[in-house]
Amino acid sequence: MKSWNVLVAAMCWIGCDSTSHSDRIINPLLSTGADPWIIHYQDTFLYCYSRGDRIGLKLVKRLSELEKAEERIIWKAQPATDHSKEIWAPELHFLAGKWYVYFAADDGENAHHRMHILSSATKDIRSEFSYLGVLSDPSDQWAIDGTVLNFRDTLYFIWSGWEGAVNGQQNLYIARMDGPSKINSDRILISSPEYDWERRGSSTELPTINEGPEVLKKSNRVYIIYSASGSWSDDYCLGLLELTGEEPLNPNSWKKWEHPVFTGTDEVISPGHCSFLRIRDQDYIVYHHSKYRGAGWKREVSIQPFYWNDTGPDFGVPRPNGSTVDVRMR
Repeated sequence: MKSWNVLVAAMCWIGCDSTSHSDRIINPLLSTGADPWIIHYQDTFLYCYSRGDRIGLKLVKRLSELEKAEERIIWKAQPATDHSKEIWAPELHFLAGKWYVYFAADDGENAHHRMHILSSATKDIRSEFSYLGVLSDPSDQWAIDGTVLNFRDTLYFIWSGWEGAVNGQQNLYIARMDGPSKINSDRILISSPEYDWERRGSSTELPTINEGPEVLKKSNRVYIIYSASGSWSDDYCLGLLELTGEEPLNPNSWKKWEHPVFTGTDEVISPGHCSFLRIRDQDYIVYHHSKYRGAGWKREVSIQPFYWNDTGPDFGVPRPNGSTVDVRMR
């Protein structure tokens, strides 16, 4: 009997230990959210997001804790400035020994949207953040959804913008950076909405869309996963650009895949604007989607693993609400 009790105790310990090393998430990961930016730094998940006139940050050990985690406001906009309204899609990056947040904002008029920067005081994520200013190329045109590509020890900024001052089409642009807070080249056009699946949801009154560019790397291959079609529509989806040349500022170095790589289903509507996590050799995509058909910008955030084949990433199909994702922590 004593041996049996020892065996049962050992089996229970093994089972409990295994469970403690994994994290079970039930989608949606966040019941409300948009443009999710989550990174895994050391042993902590960092979630950076906007809420009204401020930018928040949550730090958790397990993604399942994110919804109810304590919020820290790292920056609040000063009223009546050119960056006090419509604060969108902040991204948190660790560059040159500090943390930088890139976000879009305006003064209440959409045509005035530009990219702006925050910087931490030190390398400690818990240090204070301060506003650095506008990040713009010489054209100084409308800009949102900026992200950073580090390619061969050179930084590049990639964003969604207008060609001129008219809101008719959102393109993807790239420019070289001189450190984390300055652009030192002209912008180069690398993608415009050209396929039917990139132009759905638009009309003569509404623009066509390429936005939300996010960098994804695998070995020596570089991809940009971006959002296409009307973000307000039921047709939002993800497309892919691949860097096939040696020079990111050469538009011919980028090849667009002819078909979307992640589209909605009858249960998951308009998946778009994503970020990526790699946890114990497994890749995950985190993305927002509409809460229901016709919901427009009422969104929630989900997560699921993805895999690779000979041609690139394979995201599969969006998993419905109520689906579980087991993340092995160690």
